Amino acid sequence: MTEQYPGAVPPSPNHPQTPPAGPYQGAPQHGGFQPPYPNAPDQGPYQQNPQYPNPQYPNAPQPYQAPPQNGPYQQNPPFQGAPYQGVDDRERRRATRTIGIGAVFFVIGLLITVLTYSNASGSGGVYIVAWGPMLFGGIRVIIGLVLLAKSNR
Repeated sequence: MTEQYPGAVPPSPNHPQTPPAGPYQGAPQHGGFQPPYPNAPDQGPYQQNPQYPNPQYPNAPQPYQAPPQNGPYQQNPPFQGAPYQGVDDRERRRATRTIGIGAVFFVIGLLITVLTYSNASGSGGVYIVAWGPMLFGGIRVIIGLVLLAKSNR
């Protein structure tokens, strides 16, 4: 046996050889299907055991119930206005803040351009045209004016 399977441990010589297992007692000899419970209870499959009733779960989903009707036509209450009246104030503050930030950027870009030009004109050097902050500031001012016009409607 060890020649056929290298590394296998041979059985001890005192170990008795057991015959191959035969059919177990009570097995059907004719073949075929045998139900697991020969005397099935009177209940059908998958039914609740009467000794253990269904538990009641407090958070279980409930069946749908239609709302009560007050007649053939049900009307919604009239609209009472916006729930928060400070919306216009917030929009107006946002618009003025946007205009202010845009103006600050525009002025910074204009100051950089004017100061570097004045230094370069006296000594003949190089000056900077800061068109980026001026463009950004101009766009923000226009956006702020549009927001302000919308908030005043």
